[in-house]
Amino acid sequence: MTTVSLHLLGEIRQLQAEGLPAAVSPHTGRSLRRYALEFRVPGRRRDELNAELDASSGDDAQPLLGTDAAWIVTGNRYSYSVGDRSEVCTFRIEIQEAEDLRVSSLELPGLTLTPTSYKETVEDVLVATFVVEVSGDDVARLEELIVARDDQEYFDVVRRGISDDPVRMRFGRCLWQEAEVGVRRHNLTLVADEDRPPVKVPSFALINEPQLTRTTERTVATAQGLEALVEELRTSGVLSDEAAERIRAAAAPHEITAHEAREYSRTRRLDDYED
Repeated sequence: MTTVSLHLLGEIRQLQAEGLPAAVSPHTGRSLRRYALEFRVPGRRRDELNAELDASSGDDAQPLLGTDAAWIVTGNRYSYSVGDRSEVCTFRIEIQEAEDLRVSSLELPGLTLTPTSYKETVEDVLVATFVVEVSGDDVARLEELIVARDDQEYFDVVRRGISDDPVRMRFGRCLWQEAEVGVRRHNLTLVADEDRPPVKVPSFALINEPQLTRTTERTVATAQGLEALVEELRTSGVLSDEAAERIRAAAAPHEITAHEAREYSRTRRLDDYED
C-alpha cells in the first residue's frame, strides 16, 4: 500500500492506494502508474463526487490533480450504507497517471509547424488533428507534402512537447482556408497506420460515388479548358487583356449567393419528393 494525493471535493486528500500493473502509454510508450483506491464520503456529497470522477474519465477527461502528478479515472463504482444518523458512500476507483499531450511544434520533412490547437487520440491507431497557420515559403512546402502523398504516403513526424521520437504518419483529411494575403489556415489530420492492413472503405463513404469523383474531374477539366481557351484567344488578339481578365474573374470559384444556390434546388420531377 502507498499514499496518493488527490484533489477531491475542494481539497487535497491523502488516500491509501493499492498499486496495479503499470499501463504503457499508446502516445509515448511511457510506463504509467495505476492505483486502486477505496474511501468513504457522506451520502449527501455522493452526486458531487460522482460528477468530478465522471469528468475525469473518458476521451475528454479533465484529470484530477495531485501533488506529484495528474490522474484520470479508469474505473468508478460505489456502494452505500445507512447508519444511525446518515448515509455513507464507499467509493472504489481506479486511477491512471495522466500525460500532458500538449504539443509545442510538429516537425515534418523540411518543415516545422506550430499548431494553434492540437488534439491527439488513440483508438486503434494514433491520430493527430490540429490547426495551423502558414505563410511565406512554408505555404508551398506544406502543399508539396500534402499533394505528394500518392508518391510518398508516410513520413517521419516528431511531436515536440509530447515525444522526441519520430512516428511514421500520413495525411488524412486536409482542409484549408485563405486567411489573408499570403497566409493560409489549415485543419490537418495525421494518421499513424503504416503497419496496419488496408481498411475497406465503409459503404457510407461511397454515397454519390463514383458520380462525385467523375463530377470533380469534369469540373477541373472544364476550368482548365476555359483557362486555355481564354489564353489562346488573348494571345491571338481576339480578346483584349481586360476582356480576358473579366472572363477569368467571372469563372473564379466563389461562395455562391442564395440566388445562385436556388438553381441547385431545381428538379425535373417534383412529385418524386412528395411525402
